[in-house]
Amino acid sequence: MLLVILSLLNSTIVSVPYATETAIPQPAPFLVELDSIDLTAIGLSDNCCGVAFDGTYLWVSDGECMLHLITLEGVLVSSFAQGGVSGWGLRDLCYDGSYIYGSASSRVDFYHTGTLEWLGSYYCDAVIPNRAQAYDGTYFYTGSFSENIYRVNWDGVPGSTATYTLWSTAVFNGGTYGAAWDAYNNCLWVSTASGDGMLFQIDADGFLISVYYTGLMAGGCSGGNVTGHPAPPWPLYKALWIMDNSSSPVLRAFELMPDIPLDRLTWGSIKVLF
Repeated sequence: MLLVILSLLNSTIVSVPYATETAIPQPAPFLVELDSIDLTAIGLSDNCCGVAFDGTYLWVSDGECMLHLITLEGVLVSSFAQGGVSGWGLRDLCYDGSYIYGSASSRVDFYHTGTLEWLGSYYCDAVIPNRAQAYDGTYFYTGSFSENIYRVNWDGVPGSTATYTLWSTAVFNGGTYGAAWDAYNNCLWVSTASGDGMLFQIDADGFLISVYYTGLMAGGCSGGNVTGHPAPPWPLYKALWIMDNSSSPVLRAFELMPDIPLDRLTWGSIKVLF
């Protein structure tokens, strides 16, 4: 089986079959860099960790135990303290269609996207903290600095303890930091902070599809949309936003799906994805 490794070149990730010495690099059909936001340039600290998109704003978790809301144009609209955390606070973030989730321990907190209130928590002992955060419409996914990714089943009751199973061991560099579910490509993306710039694409059964070399020292990641491109309806996303901590933190958006007219993206036409 061939793995695929991609290089960041002129803002375009290029694919190279991993095990073939004579391979000629070819442009990837996605993962072209579409946009970026320099977070320190808009007043955030050097310690940004995770990101999630709520359909309107990008949420950024900050190692100063803050949360920030940013428009897709890179305008900071709100900053507020995380509730009941210390140290680095919440790491990666995810969105389930209603709330934003993040973890600083075995507790996973969720926030209202309208009032910005910390509404409650659930508990998960899969890893501490539940660093990576993703949601596929049914299950959450988490992992933390290992090859293991856990599938988490929470009953939705605040204060309860979720069950979990080991879902994948595909992240062979052991650098799991962020995760994002991609409904269009039916896969999980895992960003890593291992120093080798690897981004993992894992299929719906937990098996490795490809490994991409981004050149990024990555924090969290999230599906999201990008200005200047049609915005597909949730849970589809135009782009994968990755927290690049190679130097000062920069959010970078890489293409996941082609521009499709919105009148073609009806639930009737995309229901086969779920």
